[in-house]
Amino acid sequence: MSSRLLISLALLVPVAAYAEPKLDAPPGCTEVGTIPPSAKIAAPGTAARIALAMCVAERKFTALHLTPDDAGIAAITDAAKQSFDLIDAAIAQDDPFWAPYAQKARVALHVAMAVRMRNSVPPITATTTTAELTQHDQAHAALEPKIKPWLDGR
Repeated sequence: MSSRLLISLALLVPVAAYAEPKLDAPPGCTEVGTIPPSAKIAAPGTAARIALAMCVAERKFTALHLTPDDAGIAAITDAAKQSFDLIDAAIAQDDPFWAPYAQKARVALHVAMAVRMRNSVPPITATTTTAELTQHDQAHAALEPKIKPWLDGR
C-alpha cells in the first residue's frame, strides 16, 4: 500500500468509529446529532454524540409524567439510558478536548434527573394544610435517598 493510502485510511478510521448512531431520535434531535459529512477526524462525532444525548434526554424527560416513587425513578432512569450510552461512548473515546465535556454532560444529566424527580412532588401553596405539608415533607424525605446516588456521581 502506498503511504498516501495508509494516511487516508488512518484519518478515516476514527470517523468510522463515530458513525452516526442508529436510534429513534425525537424531532429536532437528529440535526444536532448529525456528524458533518466533511469530518475527517473523530472530534465532530464526539461533539455530535454529546449534543444528541442531551437533546434526547430533554425530549424524553419532558414527555414523562413523573411520580415521586419507585415508578418515577424507573421511568426517568429508563428515559435516560440511551443518553447515558451516548455520553459513555463519547467518554470512552478519551478525546482530550471532548472527554471533559462528556463527563460534565453526564453530571448534568444526573442533576436534571434529580431536579425533575424533586419537582414530581406536588408543591405547597398558601392554602396547603398541615396534613398536606406533612405528606409533602414525607415524599421529599423518601425521595432524597433514591436520588442521592445520582448527585454523588454514581
